[in-house]
Amino acid sequence: MSKVLLVDDEPDIHEILDVHLKRKGIDVEHALTGEEGVEAYKKMLESNDLPDLVIMDLNLSGEKGIDGIELHKEGKGKRIDGARAAEQILKINPDAIIWGYTAWTDTEWAEKLRKAGAKKIVKRLVPFKEFAEMVADFLQSANI
Repeated sequence: MSKVLLVDDEPDIHEILDVHLKRKGIDVEHALTGEEGVEAYKKMLESNDLPDLVIMDLNLSGEKGIDGIELHKEGKGKRIDGARAAEQILKINPDAIIWGYTAWTDTEWAEKLRKAGAKKIVKRLVPFKEFAEMVADFLQSANI
């Protein structure tokens, strides 16, 4: 069975994607912050059970206000953002495959995620069911 690590600060996103991905036969590990995502990846590496794909949001601030999000984008927030979490995961394993799934696709912030090593960035406007199909198709085409 394929496995993904979903890193997103919105519990609702976890619940919805979990349902759609599991319907496609994909196991889902969850992390609500960038720090949790990096730690989860390390634990998965230690147990020789790496995810086939990491799905990463950019805004992992947990903030709803624009001021908190702006600080987070600038790397000055309380938590690391998706780009920094991706960098750390790729330092642990340069072969990790990371996709962004975020509302921030057309921004310099998304470019930071791309430069960090994300293979694909998908706009969160793509419906959850369709996104799960994209993930399943990718994993199947990669024979994962």
